[in-house]
Amino acid sequence: MVASKHHHVIGVDAPPGKVFAYAADPAHLIAAMPEANRPELVEVARTEDGVVKSFTVEYRSVGMHRRAVFTREEYVPGERIVDHSSVGPVFTYAVKPEGKGTTLSFDWDAARWLKALDAVFTHSDRDIDDALATYKREIEAMA
Repeated sequence: MVASKHHHVIGVDAPPGKVFAYAADPAHLIAAMPEANRPELVEVARTEDGVVKSFTVEYRSVGMHRRAVFTREEYVPGERIVDHSSVGPVFTYAVKPEGKGTTLSFDWDAARWLKALDAVFTHSDRDIDDALATYKREIEAMA
């Protein structure tokens, strides 16, 4: 499998801990998805200490009803989250302190064929920028 990566970064005027906690909650990912996809978080599995192990999302894509299970493959508290979707992509959130705020980065990795389909049909790059802008707005409103 040849992978391609989308990489997006946004500065957030909030402490790293708040930014990480926000990004770690799958409900925030779903809330930031495009409304046209009609996303719904249908299940979240957690460890005994409350850390997300996996979550299931139902949504529409290219006119079809889809279901994806996201497995949290990596969880480094305060630094990085890696979620692998059952439909292929791997999503990575990383948080780094920057001055008095935080840099939040988001990477989307997938097979080259999936990136080509995305470029033709769904244009995730725009959706990712919009989602990060939503994250920034919501986190800064809480600060």
